[in-house]
Amino acid sequence: MATPQAAPRPILCDGCALEAGPAHLRQRIARLEWASRFRPIHIGTLLLAPAPARDLEDYFYFPVGMPRHPAARAFVEDVFAACGMPSVQASREPALRAFQHRGFFVAHCVECPLEPRAPADFPALLQSLMPTLVRRVRVSYRPKSVLLLSGLLGPVAESFAACGLASSLVGQGLPLELPDPADDAARECFRSRLASLLPAS
Repeated sequence: MATPQAAPRPILCDGCALEAGPAHLRQRIARLEWASRFRPIHIGTLLLAPAPARDLEDYFYFPVGMPRHPAARAFVEDVFAACGMPSVQASREPALRAFQHRGFFVAHCVECPLEPRAPADFPALLQSLMPTLVRRVRVSYRPKSVLLLSGLLGPVAESFAACGLASSLVGQGLPLELPDPADDAARECFRSRLASLLPAS
């Protein structure tokens, strides 16, 4: 009599802890490849944001054009403007190369889009992935400084302080709140504040 085969265990994505189907894994690999392509050899300033946009073309390191989603587009425009990057025309690559050359790198605390989770699930998810994030920063990124982008990342500053990474945090570890993409005044304030916290060229 044949022994019943145990059901295969689901594959969990190491970037978001969700069960990972083929499409999810393909998109994660694509994001990793684009980020690796524009990653500085030595990261000067690591800009940490909560999670990437849902669509691949809205990902910060997608090399063609600008994001279509308003929040993703505003994020790219504001970070590039604050860092003194060239304006983007048909290709995002020249600006990304200049960004790389300056030693800047954008990474996400949760490496996959939050969907299908609700935004309210982010704090618990961030807490569960905090050991992985700390390890990435300490072992892989090894930046000279870290800037937290979003008020949601207060727990990151607390965890960094607890594990001896507090000295790497810029601005006393206070996260910069991401502005409403439709609020031009808030966006200009964000750009100015971000630029003031970055190292001089």
